[in-house]
Amino acid sequence: MNIVLIALDTQRADHLGCYGYPKRTSPFIDSIARRGVLFERCYAPNIPTHPSFTTMLSGKEAITHNIVNIGGGVPIADGVRLLPEILKEHDYVTAAVDSMGRHFSRGFDEYCTYQWDRSNPTMLRKAETVNEKALPLIERLKQQAQPFFLFLHYWDPHTPYLPPPPYDRKFYPKDKDPYDPNNHSMDEAWAWEPFKWYFHDWMPGVTDAEYVINLYDGETAYMDHHLRPIFAALAPIQEETLVIITADHGEVLNEQLGYFDHHGLYEGNVHVPLILYWPGKLPKGRRVPGFVQNLDIAPTLLELAGIRDRDNMEGISLLPGIFGLRNGNYDEVYLSEATWQVKRGLRTERWKFIDSIEQDPHGRPMQELFDLQSDPEEQQNLAVSRPEVVKELKERLDTWVAQRLSETGRCVDPLGEQGKCGTRIGTQRPDDIVGAGATPLHKRQQAAAATIPAPEDLKTPNEVQDETRGVKLHGYVKK
Repeated sequence: MNIVLIALDTQRADHLGCYGYPKRTSPFIDSIARRGVLFERCYAPNIPTHPSFTTMLSGKEAITHNIVNIGGGVPIADGVRLLPEILKEHDYVTAAVDSMGRHFSRGFDEYCTYQWDRSNPTMLRKAETVNEKALPLIERLKQQAQPFFLFLHYWDPHTPYLPPPPYDRKFYPKDKDPYDPNNHSMDEAWAWEPFKWYFHDWMPGVTDAEYVINLYDGETAYMDHHLRPIFAALAPIQEETLVIITADHGEVLNEQLGYFDHHGLYEGNVHVPLILYWPGKLPKGRRVPGFVQNLDIAPTLLELAGIRDRDNMEGISLLPGIFGLRNGNYDEVYLSEATWQVKRGLRTERWKFIDSIEQDPHGRPMQELFDLQSDPEEQQNLAVSRPEVVKELKERLDTWVAQRLSETGRCVDPLGEQGKCGTRIGTQRPDDIVGAGATPLHKRQQAAAATIPAPEDLKTPNEVQDETRGVKLHGYVKK
């Protein structure tokens, strides 16, 4: 059995047609979902990118593997192995097209990195860049006598949203002006100091949030189109090849404070797609309705490959759900993040409870409670009006954390220990203005397109020290 794991960075589930989105962002992915198995409620329990991919590839939760944020500089826990290392031990040829480096390169016989061309400041052809590496690699892998594991990492829905034409205006009304000074739907985003100069690099002067959502959806549609040649290349070996499509996390657009980024334990960020495609081996058109997690992917792949789990993975096999023996793996899901803010959460069938360990940089309350049955977009915080629910869920969350710390031999929660690592991105331009009235990108004399910030670029220079603890203050400090 060959395994191809396709990760769509920052792809929220509910902006794909197969998850109910009305816009045609994903006709090809939708066609794969119709022929495969789709998990309706898959969650990424540890976000954003680095913790989520570590969870996905290790089958272990973040308290075990120790990667809780992006730029913390903490190594993966001793003894935690990743899926390619395990498969390589069992005679798999392992290959990746990825740009994360760090521990994510472990276990791969061939680790192909990439950098997309930034010479045109108004567009980035990210998916095509991945395919330039992936398609020749697939041809080489097809010649191998051994089975292979291939990891493909696409970044298209991630900021900066700069899809090439016609995807840049594919979902935006032709008669609308994204720079209309009378449109104030972007005012809050432009007022948020930590991100505004980064936004200014790739959407200067935009006033209409609908236009930015169009760019996000355009990225998805562009990427969807360029997944077609990957599946065409795999077609001759499809009978012996399982393909998984998923994401590390989603994206907050304009429905929450967070403004086109992936911090916040809201549904847009933690509900991710998960589709398994193996014609003739897995059911066609099966939709699994219950809770699963990306934690479950690695143990499922080992089971399908006939490899005994000797790493004590913490995820649960997806196979009973795939073959209709149960509707999901969990009654509730525990969530965490620690890059731009430090929080834990609990998602049940009805409730979402979010508990802050550090003060929210947007000034939100330390506790949030949402009734997802009546308020699926998480707009009404009921923490004050439903204290009995907060008390119950807080106790369950604390009990779960205590149990996990005991199981892993820890005394301190790594979220609180490591703290947030992101404080600011983007470089201020003293002679420029931010927001309405700024010169649009297509009218600027700019040498290169904006790009994804490196982890080391997430900090404000000369962060203020917390004298009582003798460490850098994580967050936004007014002098």
